[in-house]
Amino acid sequence: MRLILLGVPGAGKGEQATRLSGKFSIPHVSTGDLLRREMEEGTEVGRRISEFVNRGELVSDTVTQAILENRLRETDCLAGFILDGFPRNLSQADFLQAALERMSAPVDVVLNIEVPDGTVIDRLAMRNRLDDAPETIRHRLKVYRKVTAPLVDYYDRAGILKRIDGDGSPEEVTQRILTCLARKA
Repeated sequence: MRLILLGVPGAGKGEQATRLSGKFSIPHVSTGDLLRREMEEGTEVGRRISEFVNRGELVSDTVTQAILENRLRETDCLAGFILDGFPRNLSQADFLQAALERMSAPVDVVLNIEVPDGTVIDRLAMRNRLDDAPETIRHRLKVYRKVTAPLVDYYDRAGILKRIDGDGSPEEVTQRILTCLARKA
């Protein structure tokens, strides 16, 4: 199974990806984690990534795509994967589709986890990460709506989008996802 999780920052994509990864025994591939690892290792790419993140901006497509494609070619992704944080714009969606076609591994389902802004701000404020300051959160939501939200229509037109109510406990949201996936099967 190849899944993409969409949703505003703080929608719970990472939590749900971890839960689904365990349930389906496929890797959770988080571009956020991949990018943070580069920053923590202090690589040249990591320093460039830090500049984007500290401004609350999306990391350039070129950097993100290269890191992600290398990860998806690893053997543990052959049976499937859960993408969290990618694609973030239409250009990345086109790149991903082409990359997955080259690997003969099309996306099965895109889950859009929908959460009200107030819930998102509360959730992110509790994480205590540097990129989760209130003003940065508001900027990230604005960037999401402008750049990432068009992916919902993109995948809806492709016939693979499912909308999930993400306003609830992690367990409730997981159950909603599993119910949705069972209907798809």
